[in-house]
Amino acid sequence: MTHSGLLLSLAFLAAACGGPTADLGPDAGSCTDDTSCPDEQTCSTNGTCIDDGTCATDADCGAGKKCTSGTCTIGGCGGQFLDLTYVPPNLMFVLDRSCSMDRVLTGTTTTKWSAAVDSLGTVLTDYASEVRWGLTMFPDATGATCSQDAIAFPVADSNAGPIKSMLTAALVETDANFPKFPCVTNIDTGIQQAALDPALSDPTRKSYLMLVSDGAQSACDLAGGDLGTEAMIHELNATRGIPTFIVGFGSGTDAAQLNKFATKGGMPLPGTTKYYQADTAAQLDQAFQAIADLVVSCEYTVDPAPADLAQTWVYYDKTELVPHDPTHAAGWDYDGATKKMTMYGGYCDRLKTHVVDDIDVVFGCPTPPVL
Repeated sequence: MTHSGLLLSLAFLAAACGGPTADLGPDAGSCTDDTSCPDEQTCSTNGTCIDDGTCATDADCGAGKKCTSGTCTIGGCGGQFLDLTYVPPNLMFVLDRSCSMDRVLTGTTTTKWSAAVDSLGTVLTDYASEVRWGLTMFPDATGATCSQDAIAFPVADSNAGPIKSMLTAALVETDANFPKFPCVTNIDTGIQQAALDPALSDPTRKSYLMLVSDGAQSACDLAGGDLGTEAMIHELNATRGIPTFIVGFGSGTDAAQLNKFATKGGMPLPGTTKYYQADTAAQLDQAFQAIADLVVSCEYTVDPAPADLAQTWVYYDKTELVPHDPTHAAGWDYDGATKKMTMYGGYCDRLKTHVVDDIDVVFGCPTPPVL
């Protein structure tokens, strides 16, 4: 089950506990199924006809609900379920398709391009709906030697499949996107182009870049070369709040420069090597998976807003009460300005790794309800 496919629900309590009494109506009587009842009525589990949307016994309600004065409520608190909506983050790939990507990995018969396309295809499949994907490649197939034309795939919903299809097609040497001429490595204008995607400025969700390169900047400096790239990556992170992950692939990378990019990008690894270095196809898989796990969100929009967080309760899989934690160390918190509920710490990690299958949020009970 994917992260975005979790069964998510918000229980919203009416102003006062309880609800209207079910109106059995003048035609109410014994029944065996819904066809035994008049229009707009259903057959209760106690064998009587009741108005649609009401209940006569707890068995008329779903799991974790009780029948209170004709209304299905959560734990007897008078609540009603509303959906939570997952907020997928933006991630723009900035992918090297220079001529050197067609060289084989050391000790193998697999080209770097083939390994990169395969690894990207896997992560696009695994996180298809959990991330809003975008892709630009440098050098692109339409711009001048060192410049970039239009972004191949601006960040958007439902991009995973089309991006994967385009990359798969680019495994064929005659395809326009196969790594061939121009044989330049214009990292600077690749980053510059990606940074202009309007989707990255969306204030309602987090955004990231991922630079994947097998070599150093070469033959181009239209956007300032390495220094220009450092400045742009720093501005994206420090000013716009858009971190950049750096992935070096193969033995031809410029370790010193990629370390600088990773530090400026705000997502450096601990230790001497600050970026994700992959020398094999398996290591590239691991790097992409690790980055995707970090990017996947634990944010959900909530509307209407819970009126009192002291009477709001969050459950995992209907049994585990998740603590409210305004310090954002381990638990949940709610931002009234953005109408977002976010899970933090290990509770977020368990969502990202799909350990949790169900989230229930109950609003309006003075004490934790029993689901």
